[in-house]
Amino acid sequence: MKLSNQINWGIIALMLFAFVIVSMAELRALQSNTSALIADETEQALASYTKAVGQSLPDSSQKTSQLLAILAESIASKPYIASANITDNQGNVSVEYKNASAGSIPSWFALLDSAPAISKRVTLPNNEGFLVVTSDKHYAYTTFSAFVIKHGIIFAALTLLIYLLVTVLTKLAKHPIHDIIRKLNDMGSHNFTSPQVTASTKDLASLSNAVNSLSTALASKFDDLTRQSELFKKEANKDALTGLSNRGAFERHMRAILNENATSQEKELIVVRLAQLASINTKLGMVPGDNFVKAISNILVEETKNNNSIRFVFRLSGGDFALISEPMDKPTRDLVLTNIAKQCTTASPLRDGTKSTWIGVTRFTGTMSMQQVMESVDSALIAAMKTQSGWQLASDISHVHSNTQWRERLNYIVSQQYADIMIQPIMDIERNVPAYYETSGRFKDKKTNDVIPMSQLIPASERLDLIPQVDKLVTNIVFKKMEVTSQQVAVNLSITSIANREFREWLIKELTQREALCSRLLFEIEDAALIQHREYTESLCRHLIGLGCRITIEHFGDHFASLSGLRAIQPQFVKLSGRLTQGIHTNKDNQLFVSSLISIASNLNIKVIAEMVENEAESIALTKLGVEHQQGYYFAKPALWNVY
Repeated sequence: MKLSNQINWGIIALMLFAFVIVSMAELRALQSNTSALIADETEQALASYTKAVGQSLPDSSQKTSQLLAILAESIASKPYIASANITDNQGNVSVEYKNASAGSIPSWFALLDSAPAISKRVTLPNNEGFLVVTSDKHYAYTTFSAFVIKHGIIFAALTLLIYLLVTVLTKLAKHPIHDIIRKLNDMGSHNFTSPQVTASTKDLASLSNAVNSLSTALASKFDDLTRQSELFKKEANKDALTGLSNRGAFERHMRAILNENATSQEKELIVVRLAQLASINTKLGMVPGDNFVKAISNILVEETKNNNSIRFVFRLSGGDFALISEPMDKPTRDLVLTNIAKQCTTASPLRDGTKSTWIGVTRFTGTMSMQQVMESVDSALIAAMKTQSGWQLASDISHVHSNTQWRERLNYIVSQQYADIMIQPIMDIERNVPAYYETSGRFKDKKTNDVIPMSQLIPASERLDLIPQVDKLVTNIVFKKMEVTSQQVAVNLSITSIANREFREWLIKELTQREALCSRLLFEIEDAALIQHREYTESLCRHLIGLGCRITIEHFGDHFASLSGLRAIQPQFVKLSGRLTQGIHTNKDNQLFVSSLISIASNLNIKVIAEMVENEAESIALTKLGVEHQQGYYFAKPALWNVY
C-alpha cells in the first residue's frame, strides 16, 4: 500500500473515532440537558399553579381540577416532554396529557440510549397529589440525529480536505524519492548523464547528495572500463607478443574468403611451424623463446613487404604462423620459402643442426570449407617434416594418407593407455606453497618416440573427433596417480569433451566410484565453454561441485560473454588469460582491466589465478593488484609427475 494511502486511512480511522466520541458526548449532554429542562419546566409550572390556586376561591374543587388540567396540558406541549400526569396519593391518574408529536425511535438509537425515559415526580401543594413528567426519547432521537447529520457532514468534509492535503504533501515529499529511484535505475542501465537529483527537504538532502556522488563516481569508473573494454577488444584480435593478428582474426578472415562462393579464384595458405620453439623454451627458457618468436614475426612481416603476392600474416598459436597470398608459380614460391627457412635458421639461438621450421602450403578456393583447408595444410606440414627442404605443397601428397597416419598415431596413443603426466604448481603467494598442481598429458610418437607437439596433436584430435578419448586417457591416469599421492591436482577438460555426452557420463561415473579423490581434485575449464556449450558446462560443473570437486575457469577475460556464466557455476578459481598478465608491470591498461576482473571475481567470492608469470616484476605487480595465486616459469616449469 502506498505511503499516502496508509496515512490517509490512518487519518480516516482517527477522524471516525473522534466523530464517535463527539457524538457520544453529545448524546450524554443531550440527556443531561433534557433532565435539566424537565426539572426547570416542572418547577416553573408548579410555581404558576401554586400562584393560580392562591388567587382562586377556596374550596373550589372544580376550579382546582381545571387548573391541574391546564398545568398538565401546558407541560405536555413541550417538545422534549412525552407526557404529564396528575396522580393521587394512591397512584391513580386523575389527569393525563400526552405530547401529540411523540413518536417511536429506531432500534439503533435504542441501543445507543438504552436508559429509560427521564421521569420527574413533584408533590402538588395542599396535598393534592403528584405531578409526574416523562421525557420524550423521540425528541432526543431527532435532536441527536440532526447533530449526527450536521457534524457528520463537517467531519466528512474535513476528512476529505485532510485526505487531499496529505495526498498532495506526500506526492511533493516523494518527488525527490522518485527522482532518486529514477537516477538509480538510470545508473543500473549505465546511463550516468541523467539530471542530478535535488532534495526538496533537508531530510532527503544527504540521500540525494549520496546518490549524486555515487553516480559521478560510477560514471568515471564506467568510462574507464568502457575505454579499456574498447581498447581490449581492439587488442583481442592481436597477438600480445608479436603484435600480429591472432588466430581469431585469422579464422574470421578465412571464413570471409571462403564465403565468397561466387568466385573460384585460388589463394594460397602458408603455415610456418617453429620446430625448435619447444626445445628453446625447455633448454634456454621462455625469454629466449619469446625473442625467437618475435624475430620470426619480423622476418615474415618483411617478407610480405618484399613480396606483392603475400597479403596477410597471422600468429595462430605458440609456434605457428600463417600467411595468405595470391597463387605463386613454383620458382617464385620455392624462392620465398627458401628465404623464409634460411632467415628462420639464422634467427634460431640453437645450433644443433635440426630444422628450425616446417612449412606447409595449400591452395584453396571459396568452394572449400575451413576444415578442409586446415586439414590440407596440416597434412602438408606433416609431410614437410620428411623433406630435405623443410616445406611441402599439399597437392603433391596423398591427403587421405595423412589423415590415416594421424588416426593411426592417435589410436595407438589411446590403445596404449599411457601418457607422461606433467605437473606445474599454482602458487599461493601469501603462504608461498602450491595451492594445487595443474596436470597435462605428453604423448610420444609410435615410430620416432619423440614428443608430439600439442599444437599438432590437438587440431588433429579435433579433426578426427578423438579429443574425448584423449581426455579420458589423461584423466584416468591422473586418477590412478592420485591414489598413491596426497597432492591436490587439476585436470583440463576440453570444450569438445564437455559437449560429448558419453564423456560426461563416464566422468561422473568414475568420480562417483572414487569419492575419496574428489576433495583433492579440480577441473580446469576454458571460459569459451560457457559461451559455446553453456548448458552442458553448467550442468557438468554442478555435478562436479556436488561430488566435492572444485572448478577453475581458465582464460578468464578472453571472452566478455563468459562473465554471465560465473554466477551460475560459482567456481572456486578463475585463471586470468596469459595475454593480460605478460608484461603487466609496464602495461597500465592491462593493470586497470585486470583490476576490474579481480573486482568482479571478488564480488562473487572467487579466487584469482594469474598464469604465464615469467619474472619477479610481473609477480610483484600482480600481487599488488590483489592476485592471490600465480603460475608460470618464474615459479616452476612443467615437470614429469613421478609418483610410481
